[in-house]
Amino acid sequence: MKKVLFLGIACSFLLLLLSCTTMRTTPVAYTNNTDTKFEILGEVTYESADRTGYTELLRAARELYPDCDYVIDVMVDKREVTSKFLWFSESIKSTTWIMRGTAIKYVLENY
Repeated sequence: MKKVLFLGIACSFLLLLLSCTTMRTTPVAYTNNTDTKFEILGEVTYESADRTGYTELLRAARELYPDCDYVIDVMVDKREVTSKFLWFSESIKSTTWIMRGTAIKYVLENY
């Protein structure tokens, strides 16, 4: 009985030592490049019943703003609507994916 108790305490102590590892994280490097200037064109929204990607949002931005270069501050929302017609029927679930972002245009300065 003492061997089992000693073995249990030893395993617990070993697990405690192994779980106390130190993790190193490197900070995220943000650059403030003052050479790159851009003009904000406006907000863009793209909705679809299928999962969407950045390409569709950029395409929608270029339809609204033909000189759009990029879309920043992208957010993705998921809207689920469950409707039931009658109390004895099955409920119908519809999903809509909504992407929002800010369309920008890069401004090149003459040197």
